[in-house]
Amino acid sequence: MPLIRRDTESPRPCDTCDTLMTNANSPTWNEKQRRFLTAYCERPAVAPAARLAGVHRATVYRWLTEPGFAEAMRLAAEVFFQAHRLKVLAQEAERQRWRDERESARRPMRRAVLERARAARGLA
Repeated sequence: MPLIRRDTESPRPCDTCDTLMTNANSPTWNEKQRRFLTAYCERPAVAPAARLAGVHRATVYRWLTEPGFAEAMRLAAEVFFQAHRLKVLAQEAERQRWRDERESARRPMRRAVLERARAARGLA
């Protein structure tokens, strides 16, 4: 699930000078970096994601010196947390539905118990 769009075209020339802009395009990631970012989207922890990608975690920390890669990691973590938040909200809604269903089933029992208690008070 690649999350980051990569432009493969060459940088465009600057409008006001003859030199090429250095940050015109995002960098292209190698295969190991792509595998790491994909694994990091699934579990935002460096060591397990690096293990899944087949790279050493020290390599990942070296890649983090590149601002583009650090931003890609931040975006990958954001994607994970957004997906995780949706999952948690869905689970909470399911729990609330179950609680409401259980409560509606328990109401008749409560009524019967209260009626017996009132009847016992009336006899005493």
